[in-house]
Amino acid sequence: MHRTHLFLSIAFLVAPNICASADNKQIRVGIIGLDTSHAVHFSTIMNDPQATGDLAYCRVVAAYPHGSADIKSSVSRIPEYTKQVKTLGVEIVPSINDLLEKVDVVLLETNDGRPHLKQAIPCLQAGKPIFIDKPMAASLVDILAIFAVANRNQVPLFTSSSLRYAKLTQTVRQGSIGKVSECSTQSPASLESTHPDLYWYGIHGVESLFTVMGKGCLTVSRGTYGRGKIEVVGYWSDNRKGVFREGKGYRGTATGEKGQASVGSYDGYEPLVDVIAKFFRTGEVPIDPNETIEIYAFMTAADESKHLGGSPVTLESVLAKAASQVEQRLAEFETD
Repeated sequence: MHRTHLFLSIAFLVAPNICASADNKQIRVGIIGLDTSHAVHFSTIMNDPQATGDLAYCRVVAAYPHGSADIKSSVSRIPEYTKQVKTLGVEIVPSINDLLEKVDVVLLETNDGRPHLKQAIPCLQAGKPIFIDKPMAASLVDILAIFAVANRNQVPLFTSSSLRYAKLTQTVRQGSIGKVSECSTQSPASLESTHPDLYWYGIHGVESLFTVMGKGCLTVSRGTYGRGKIEVVGYWSDNRKGVFREGKGYRGTATGEKGQASVGSYDGYEPLVDVIAKFFRTGEVPIDPNETIEIYAFMTAADESKHLGGSPVTLESVLAKAASQVEQRLAEFETD
């Protein structure tokens, strides 16, 4: 099957027929997962009484704290982050079902991507638009399954690293140096054994790379540079080249028709939360789901290449394999 057709068989662009509020009504935001500092930061931004624009209409009102069951660095944070969000006026509830009764939209913040599919399904079946924080899931199968459930229920969702909305990266995305022929980005890439290597933290640099390069990556090869640091090279359909490297800090360089530009910086959480608030108000998905799927296929293919000693792996192959398992995976969770 051609890769583009494979994408469109799973992903979609939701028409803005389901949205929390396009008028001046306050949008009640719920959080699933208080095992990440993002939950605290996002709540602080949304519940700021001085917030303006779309943020002024979004307020986090309830949270279900439980996320990862066994990642120690996540589980250990829940008590403190629960305490912090409570000071922001957020009610702590005992279940996701209780949460859904109190909110219009959902921030799925669980730090562990493995439970995301199980957590997202009741939200989507209840018609609640969702932002899913990184990693979207812990496997490409689950990512395709989440989009499939959203599609069936016609509920909008998106996921993104905050690095997508860095000013320098967005400027290049919008054409400041013309069509980009080559881009390299760098970010830390600490690993978590329960996830494909780049899903856990390398996602930040990979998201910056795709923000600049866009869709169309065909093959991925993973190797190392320096003292064993990760290097992943992708080739796009029009012979463009994109490289992700593990490194300290966030940065990168893009080369286009009009010269070079810096990309890949981290500008804080506010730009992303602004986009989330607009999404909650309008129901308009800000990122083509096909691009999101390609980002995770790129990282999945990088893992496959690692196991093959650095040999190139096509995104089409990992997508086909994952797509073939979606219905079986959903059968584990969905009920009539």
